[in-house]
Amino acid sequence: MDYSLIIFVLTGALLGVASAQTHQYYFVSTPLNWTSAQSFCRQDYTDLVTIENTADVDAVINTSLTYTGLVWIGLHDDFINSWKWSLSDSSFYGEGQTTFRNWYLNQPNNLNGQQYCVTLLSGSPFFGTWDDVDCSLERHFVCYNGTTNGSPSYVVSGTSLNWTEAQKFCRENYVDLASVRNQTDNTIIANLAAGDFVWIGLSRQKVWSDGSNSSFQFWVNGQPNSGPEQCVAAAMNDSGRWSDEDCALSLPFICYAPMVTSSTCVETGCPSGMECLSNNAVVQCIDPCDNYTVLNDDWRSVNNTNNTTLHCDQHINWEGWYRLYLGQSSAQIPEQCIEEQRCGTHHPLWINGSHPTQTNEIVTRTVCNAWVGSCCYFTSHTIQVKLCYGYYYVYKLAQPSTCSLAYCTAPHNAEDFRASGQNETSITLQWNKLNNISSFIFQFNGTETNISAPDGPGVITHTVSSLTAGTKYTFTLIYVSHGVRSNIIQLTAITAPSNPESLKPLNQTETSITLQWNKANNTNFVLELTGSETSITAPDGDGAVTHTVSSLTAGSKYTFTLFSVFENIRSSGVSITAATAPVNAEGFGSSAQTETSITLQWNKVNNTNFVLQFNDTETNISAPDGAGAVTHTVSSLTAGTKYTFTLFSVFENIRSSGVSITAATGPHFVFGINVRLESLTRLSETELEDAVAELFRKYGVPPEVSISVRSVKP
Repeated sequence: MDYSLIIFVLTGALLGVASAQTHQYYFVSTPLNWTSAQSFCRQDYTDLVTIENTADVDAVINTSLTYTGLVWIGLHDDFINSWKWSLSDSSFYGEGQTTFRNWYLNQPNNLNGQQYCVTLLSGSPFFGTWDDVDCSLERHFVCYNGTTNGSPSYVVSGTSLNWTEAQKFCRENYVDLASVRNQTDNTIIANLAAGDFVWIGLSRQKVWSDGSNSSFQFWVNGQPNSGPEQCVAAAMNDSGRWSDEDCALSLPFICYAPMVTSSTCVETGCPSGMECLSNNAVVQCIDPCDNYTVLNDDWRSVNNTNNTTLHCDQHINWEGWYRLYLGQSSAQIPEQCIEEQRCGTHHPLWINGSHPTQTNEIVTRTVCNAWVGSCCYFTSHTIQVKLCYGYYYVYKLAQPSTCSLAYCTAPHNAEDFRASGQNETSITLQWNKLNNISSFIFQFNGTETNISAPDGPGVITHTVSSLTAGTKYTFTLIYVSHGVRSNIIQLTAITAPSNPESLKPLNQTETSITLQWNKANNTNFVLELTGSETSITAPDGDGAVTHTVSSLTAGSKYTFTLFSVFENIRSSGVSITAATAPVNAEGFGSSAQTETSITLQWNKVNNTNFVLQFNDTETNISAPDGAGAVTHTVSSLTAGTKYTFTLFSVFENIRSSGVSITAATGPHFVFGINVRLESLTRLSETELEDAVAELFRKYGVPPEVSISVRSVKP
């Protein structure tokens, strides 16, 4: 039997000074972004690591014997909470006064990653607002000189110094660099600065995730150097030196927890997922995932039916934790009954239960044995199991009740078996390959499918089609090694629901659009508009769903996308474009009237045509090109009659609410006039009418007046 001890846990100081240790550090190999790494450490340990001295730097490097890249540590930029006033006297500040800020537009921005000090910008167009700048710049500055008659006294220096030198000068000659507690202080200092840019006492440093005040720094030359890179990583291949990095990067990381030594470890126990173990004669809480013995016996394989040499694990003095291998691949104890005469023994041992699925817990499982047709013939016993990051198990094994009983090993279950995509009729499944495993059995709906892994590393993908929308399905995946099936791993996944049906605009006003669609079974909805999303819960009962989107702009097109949502899975989405109603035309009125017509006039509205409604008829009117008013004459009217006209603006076939006016035609007059004409020749009645019309026009009678000449005998 071959054993080899692998120990990865190291502590926050050299083991030679164990009595002074306070922290224990943990290397987590799973790459996460900085925020996720912080959450992980706070959940399973204490926090991301704080580094306070070079001994801590050495301890961080020693947490991994093989990894040489970047790891996240707890240092990061906090533009909101990391600003501190140089004057720390709490009696100087009233409630909330330490947090008064007067930033200029889009400040602070940490341009080029070196802006840790603050300048007050006086004069136009800044008017006393603040800017974060490089502390090495030389500027005039304002010192606080105590109070006079209860009011703060400030002194503007005519000397230009960098921020640190200005702070030193103020502390040696006055009290400190000026603190600005409120708008009154800000106005006083801005007036004193008289258009100059001056240092005030506000500055910041990068902060530690756990709130530590450590000022220790260990930067790579030229770091920190970039504004967008707000989180800090340590280079394991460069003596642990620091650089600022984009917080969205996925990197391994270092967590820490308080050191629990023999004085408290045995008495009070350890945090979840850890155990009180001896490491180099020091008893402390250690994660068994980092402190185990490798158990790599080929005869333990479930495929082994050769019992020429019988093995019995009752003779082994099991101590500590063990990780199982088959060849070069991680393995595990089977979860199902193994037929007798396998695994190099008469009575194979298997776990009666499932392996843990959470990485921060140690679970207890019952171990059974197979003999004469029974899967648990002899007295059972218990062992402890933990799932480790990197997806392998470690076991705290115990002696079985008799001989010949021995633990079996089976190929490891699929790593990260997951649904990578869904639509209404199919689910795509994915899992990671394991070394030396090339065959899988996929079970679904009472059928089995044999799947061969492609060559090379990477993931395996399998799509199940012809499914029903918005439905839960259970899939089973089994590894096959040398013709023998490994443990079963199951996954429940869901098809996307059907898209909502009959999505349409129900009502539009100048500032809102009401949408309507049909309900779908067991689904809620998400409505997407211009990058924002609104979750909508379907009402109880039957009927359509309605939702009103408000605060829109009149006469504008909007595209809405609606998703059905079932168990957090969205449909593909259905989109419609709808428009708000345009505004009503302004300046609507009558500009001229005759006995038989009325001319209407109104102002144009952008991108709209019009509908004029009167006497139960409608007329479509296109707006003319260019600027100016729109005119329209309504003819064939009755003289001396009132008419009501309603005008609608129209955009994308959507009408405005409409505006109405009342206007009247002119009255009809009949009058007679005696005119004496002298002519050298006799005139016809038509010639007489033309002569009279010319006379009337000469005296301003409108041309609409009709003239009829009749001869009358004297």
